[in-house]
Amino acid sequence: MFILRSTYWFLFNFFVIGFFANDLRGQNAVVVHYNFGHSGEVTYANGPDTIRDLAHHIDLKKTGQPVFFADAPADRKLMGEGALLFKNNAGYNSLQTIDAGGAGFVMEVWAQANSRQDAQQRDKDFKVLAGYGNDSLGYLIGQMGNSWSVLIDGRNAGKNMGTVVPGEWVHIALVVKGRKTIGYINGVKTLEADGSVSHAPAFFNAGAVGRKSSFDGLIYEMRLSKLTEGKFDPRRHLLYNGAQIVQQRQLSVAQQQAMISGVLNTPGVKRVTEWPLSGNQADWLVERIHVPAQVLVQPAADGLSAKLLLTNGLLSREFYISGNIACTGFSNLSDHAEYIRAVKPEARVMIDSTWFNIGGLSGQPEKSYLMDSWLKDLVAEPSAFRFDGIELKQPEVRYPWQQKYNAVHADWPPKGVHVIMHYKAPLYKGDFKKDVEVLVHYELYEGIPVIAKWVTVENKGGVAFTVQESESEVLAVNQDQIKRLHVESDYSFALVNADTEGSALMHYKGTPPAYQVGRSTTDWRVDKEYNTWASHNQAEDRFLGFPHHNLMVSRMPMGPNETVLPRQQFTSFVTFELLHDSDDRERQSLAHRRFYRTLAPQVTESLLTGGITSHDRVELKNFIDQMGELGFERLDIMAWPGISHDNLDSAYVGLWKEIAHYAAAKGIIMGGYELQVASRGRGAAVDCIDPQTGKPGSLFGQSVCVASEWQDTYYPKMWKFFDKTGFMCYTVDGPYHGDVCASLEHPHHHNLYDSQWEQWKQQVRVLHEAQRRNMYAAIPDWYFLNGQSATGMGYREASANLTPQQQLLLGRQYIYDGTWHKAPTMGWMTLQLVGFYTGDPRVGLEPLSQHLDRYEVGLFQHLASGCQFTLRGKRLYDTPETKAMVAKWTNWFKQHRAILTSDIIHIARPTGRDLDAMFHVNSSIEEKGMLVIFNPTDKAITRQMKVPVYYTGITGNAKVTDKDGNISSYAVDAHHEISLQVSIPPGGYAWYVVKE
Repeated sequence: MFILRSTYWFLFNFFVIGFFANDLRGQNAVVVHYNFGHSGEVTYANGPDTIRDLAHHIDLKKTGQPVFFADAPADRKLMGEGALLFKNNAGYNSLQTIDAGGAGFVMEVWAQANSRQDAQQRDKDFKVLAGYGNDSLGYLIGQMGNSWSVLIDGRNAGKNMGTVVPGEWVHIALVVKGRKTIGYINGVKTLEADGSVSHAPAFFNAGAVGRKSSFDGLIYEMRLSKLTEGKFDPRRHLLYNGAQIVQQRQLSVAQQQAMISGVLNTPGVKRVTEWPLSGNQADWLVERIHVPAQVLVQPAADGLSAKLLLTNGLLSREFYISGNIACTGFSNLSDHAEYIRAVKPEARVMIDSTWFNIGGLSGQPEKSYLMDSWLKDLVAEPSAFRFDGIELKQPEVRYPWQQKYNAVHADWPPKGVHVIMHYKAPLYKGDFKKDVEVLVHYELYEGIPVIAKWVTVENKGGVAFTVQESESEVLAVNQDQIKRLHVESDYSFALVNADTEGSALMHYKGTPPAYQVGRSTTDWRVDKEYNTWASHNQAEDRFLGFPHHNLMVSRMPMGPNETVLPRQQFTSFVTFELLHDSDDRERQSLAHRRFYRTLAPQVTESLLTGGITSHDRVELKNFIDQMGELGFERLDIMAWPGISHDNLDSAYVGLWKEIAHYAAAKGIIMGGYELQVASRGRGAAVDCIDPQTGKPGSLFGQSVCVASEWQDTYYPKMWKFFDKTGFMCYTVDGPYHGDVCASLEHPHHHNLYDSQWEQWKQQVRVLHEAQRRNMYAAIPDWYFLNGQSATGMGYREASANLTPQQQLLLGRQYIYDGTWHKAPTMGWMTLQLVGFYTGDPRVGLEPLSQHLDRYEVGLFQHLASGCQFTLRGKRLYDTPETKAMVAKWTNWFKQHRAILTSDIIHIARPTGRDLDAMFHVNSSIEEKGMLVIFNPTDKAITRQMKVPVYYTGITGNAKVTDKDGNISSYAVDAHHEISLQVSIPPGGYAWYVVKE
């Protein structure tokens, strides 16, 4: 990693001591002195109403609309200063006349003619830069065409002072003594002319004055000084020191070249003269792509800037390094789509009460598109944290995981590259924030168009501070790519993802606060800096999908409000960005499911489960015996009574240790239900406090506060219970769903604003520890990116009390709908052999032998979906015939497990009036497809069915084997489909294996 801190501090001390030397020598002669360097912090922000005089408090008053711009003479730019940008009628005028004395005066100004894309066309009219007087009497310095010129009493001085070089800072001075006027450009005399007829006090101004418009450009500093007795020496009496300026420029160039050189010399970074050819001919959803993730750098010829590229052959993220670093490109290499329309900060962090931009460059003239030719004119904001180096590592293991429980093999962590960009505090910050360092992390993975991003804030000083809010990603997105950018984070659970338009089970009172309806960490906003998008009639907005919501910000709905003590750090949540190359729903869904398989590989774990509610030793062991005979792999002690994980009573622990060991001997792991956090109070002292009432209360009934002292007692007991019993499943209900807590007494959070963040972190720690122990973790929430294995495929408790026939068709609807964004193994389903909350004999399937047909259909449809399947009852079979039937299908499932747990192509949703079908696909295994069809009607149905085989990877001919073992060959047509004739009896089903 390359760090520039020592260079910065050398320049800081050199310039502070050196630059002011001339200013101090002439201090007694200064009449007025205006410095615009700290007149703002954000480019294109409006200039202040007044500019303070540094000498005698004769302030300037604004006219028109000058704006701040983050550029200044070389040394001052390094100090984090800027200037004011003038054009048209923009100006500042003194509030009173100023007397420069009769002996003569010196008027001087630091300025730069605009060279940027929005610069006005230069014409022959005189445009005012600075003046002492007005357009008819006194002195005006300005621009006329391509020259710097002077008007004296409204007339041209007769000779131009010098040539305007747009984009270069220039020091201009007029020395007036009696009727003689001498002009200087950068300390060199370039003009002699007669002076004004008047020596009366006059107004001092910058920019437009009278009937004359302002020049188009920047002003950094202006000064008016009286001439003292003695010979005027431009080397000593001007705000310009030629020798020092040369040194400053040399140092500035050296510093910038050192930054670029440091990036080039970073281990792992590859220097190139041009970017590699983009795109990959193979489809990453059909063929595995093994292009390594890499970091490339393309330096400019002068070594003062560079382009940096993160790429894996499927996507690229491009950066421009100049005074700072900014993301200038984000491309999907599969379809060559560009996602970035405007430059934004790399991240934003609120430290205490102040927002800071992390990186970024300003000055883009138009925010609807970005041109490479503009990059050289972009400038670093003085208030932003500055890029300070880069380092490369291997991707981090976000939590422990080992391949287990029939999971698909996956690299963990995924292959790729971890890029860390270091940022130092703005140089002018003199408070404790100078000891703050921000790191922006990127991870890019092999074989998938996904990039991960997060932020750490390090406190290297001696004063604590609070990270009140953070934005780990800020992207100005092209409107046509909004629907092709999927963004989510690992800060993901019920309330932070909740939306008032969703199917949440909560009942809100009035308009809920953000901490109850977070709408996820992905916030699509209107970009306040983007004012040229075409506005549409309000009647059109919904039809168009609100395209003006094209600024994507990844943030927390509330908080984190985390206190960072000296020598500690804050780490944000992780944002993941998946680039789509199509608007097709199935393709986007498959990409999302591949995302989980790659970055949360525990979701592919698959266990056949038997569920029982008994605590009776005999019943439990009989149930385990049947499970062992039939090849079941997990025992779940279900509600009610479930398991009390903090009950360390010796008899209680002894029972479950005995049962767990009995199950383990048959290859079965076990765990049990407990309502743990959400909607379970644990006592007033540790329960969540409602911020509205100040009393115990939660949205989910009454929940315990996970960040209370309850954390210190419950979880140690829970881990001890697991250790003593040998339970290997963390399968609780009501994990932390998001209830906030306004307590000021709980030891693990400070107040309302950090309560969600701290409780989430504890739930994450629990899941990480469960994975470290190689446990299976199924909970009803969305912590998949932190170790959760499964959640409900769909949730409605009332459906468990419907008749078996109703449950069958509803179950297939749950599977069809739930697998658009979940791999089959991410969702659990249960076949109720006995009633749930009811003893109604119409609900269950007991006695099993008398309902064998319905039992078999239920078994088949759940096993054929590949879901996390649980059979819930007191027994799994009651007769040899029942046992044989169950064994037949569990063996069938294990034989075809690889394809059945693969992703589903959605062929036809269950309606009860026609065939419904799902098609598992996996191009990387022998059985590349499994078509499963159901006929819920009372009539036989025969039809020619189009089966899309594109994602099987099969071309030419597909070999199809039906459930009776009959093999047929079918030609794959131009639409990547085969035409298959199917005949399904009333209430029946069929399955077909597809091979190459």
